Amino acid sequence: MVGKVGAASRFMVDKVADLLQVDEKLKTITGTKRKMEKLKELSTIIDMVIQDIESRPFIHDAVKDLLKKLKYLAYDLEDVVDYYDTKVFQKKQRSKAFLRPVSDFFSADNQVAFKSRVGGMIKAITESLDSILLQKSILSNLLQGTIPASEPSPYRDTFSSNSLVVIGRESEKNEIVDMLTKDDDDDDESNHGTVKVIAIVGMGGMGKTALAQLVYNDARVQDHFARSKMYWKVVGTEFDPAKIMKSVLELATGASDNISEIELVKQKLKKELSGKRFLLVLDDVWNDNQSKWNVLKAALTCGARGSKILVTTRSQQVSSIMGSSNTTHQIQQLSRDDCLSLFQQFAFGDQVVDQNLMEIGGKIVEKCGGVPLAAISLGSMLRSTREETYWSSVLNSEIWKLRNEEDKVLAVLKLSYDTLHPWSKKCFAFTSLFPKNERMAKDELIKLWIANGFVRSQGNFDAETNGNYVFDDLVMGSFLILLAPYNDYHSDSHVTECTMHDLMHDLARSVSADVYWNSDEDSVEDIGKRTYHLQIYEGKLPNMTRVVLDKKPLYLRTFMPLYVFSSWRRINLFEVFSELKFLRALDLTGGGISEVPTAIGNLIHLRYLNLSKNNIEILPESITLLSNLQYLNLSFNSRLRELPKELGNMQNLRDLDILPKYSILTHMPCGSSRLTNLLSLPLFIASDKASTCSITELENLKLRGKMIIRFSEDFKKYSCGGRKILKNKNLTELGLMFNG
Repeated sequence: MVGKVGAASRFMVDKVADLLQVDEKLKTITGTKRKMEKLKELSTIIDMVIQDIESRPFIHDAVKDLLKKLKYLAYDLEDVVDYYDTKVFQKKQRSKAFLRPVSDFFSADNQVAFKSRVGGMIKAITESLDSILLQKSILSNLLQGTIPASEPSPYRDTFSSNSLVVIGRESEKNEIVDMLTKDDDDDDESNHGTVKVIAIVGMGGMGKTALAQLVYNDARVQDHFARSKMYWKVVGTEFDPAKIMKSVLELATGASDNISEIELVKQKLKKELSGKRFLLVLDDVWNDNQSKWNVLKAALTCGARGSKILVTTRSQQVSSIMGSSNTTHQIQQLSRDDCLSLFQQFAFGDQVVDQNLMEIGGKIVEKCGGVPLAAISLGSMLRSTREETYWSSVLNSEIWKLRNEEDKVLAVLKLSYDTLHPWSKKCFAFTSLFPKNERMAKDELIKLWIANGFVRSQGNFDAETNGNYVFDDLVMGSFLILLAPYNDYHSDSHVTECTMHDLMHDLARSVSADVYWNSDEDSVEDIGKRTYHLQIYEGKLPNMTRVVLDKKPLYLRTFMPLYVFSSWRRINLFEVFSELKFLRALDLTGGGISEVPTAIGNLIHLRYLNLSKNNIEILPESITLLSNLQYLNLSFNSRLRELPKELGNMQNLRDLDILPKYSILTHMPCGSSRLTNLLSLPLFIASDKASTCSITELENLKLRGKMIIRFSEDFKKYSCGGRKILKNKNLTELGLMFNG
């Protein structure tokens, strides 16, 4: 044991020594190329130090402050290395005879500017490193974190620990089912009108939503409301009566509604529900404002007698305000046996149960206090190892000394988080960018992870494969909740979505610190120079996007305005493209954009660009300067007439999303065969016209997924060798469309 502690303490001492050595080298060596090599070495060391510090369940304030500085330095290192590598790559691109330059990046003047900027960035990094090394004693005195991180692997056990698993709730389910299906004729409903409220109350992690789902899907409830309406609405921290009414209206009609005036929404909802018995589940309610509830209640009392509202909430006060004082169910802690059964299911799945480990597991379960989420989280975490010493370290963890039960549950979740692989940790923290209860599309989430460098290709596995591994890892650990997939009619695609337990969301926000910001939960005052990832929900206040940009978050890497629609017409896109030069991911979906400024070429770090659902007719040629761009979404731009002529310059492009159903493109630009990293191309237009891409250029592309080849009226070369063109493809679906 002493030997292990000694080795652990030496780890950080060695890393500090490495940092001092690199710092000295950076100050003495000459030549930009040699300095960049040292910066890459420094980046690796910094990442190792960060990972080690983050593996600790408890961190003192002084260490937290130093950790923040280390993370900022890590970001700066990534920026300067990426800037240098991008410029070198562009220079090599330009030197190839078959490429036509869009602008002369490497003239004498630009070379001077390039060296000056890189020199300034390196100087800033050495100053930051010096500042950190002044506090090197804090690092040297740290013991290495005791929680090992699991290694990424393409192989995973098949037990789905994320499916709805409910144990030990049968009697509670029956009690609530009786409340919902009881004949109300004999009840005094003078205080309720025609609708009765039933509440499930309990602290976070107790399984309120799981119990509500069990009740909702019970055959007796389904039969009781068979001729009625049943709706489920996740509410969350923001209790907006108008939005809830609108959501219920859309659930009732099965169609989206663009009405924004609350009185019109109320009238339509009353018309839809009037005289009908219904069951409405309002999940995760936090509202303690009586007047807001009264507004919603007034719109829901039009249903027939026997209508019920089932509420899940952490607060007794919320249930009291909603009038469920006589119909409140306080969810109970699981019995030790039920909690142990749940833990075992997640720890072992279908594998043989190790009785020695389960003896330790039984003691761990006793400390979970009957909280299902704690048992599930720890079971999921311990599934990856069969070492008794590790299980014992969890049993003897400091987290069990916390007195507040909800803090203890959050600490248990943090313990599970600490065991994640560094990639998975970064990807989990990224989910804090989304509001609570948000439905996140799996494929888009993975693309955003890759764009930010959280997931990369490794060995024989490409970035998307590893991204899928990380996603599955987070699902298996119950960090993400997998939702039932559905078919998107508009895009004709199979969509997989996920969401998060609200306590997991709290954990994501706690580990993401101040680098993530979303307008649903943060104030504008919290936006700072070092805000790196930002999502805006435009409805929070008028012209929110403008307000946020005025804060000048110049290091921003992810910018995702939600539901902005026409608001973007008031935003100066030239300013966005000129000032936010470090962006890796930019989502301008539904921005009412008809013209993209040429300044978009400034965003040389950009990997993900979503321009879907706009009114773009033509893209500026400068977009082809984005040599790092991997994902370009142009779907639902029904006016888009042509793609940039130099599209072939974008050799890192992996996904060019254009929907055949909404496209008026007549040809593809020449040089598409140079897009050798392209994996997804839903639409290819075959044309024989001069200066257009020949169908034979598909031969060099290793495409997968769905693709439609649309043949233009002028196409005549049907004998071009289809088998040769389609070789090295892994297409799941191929469609052919003929015009004329």
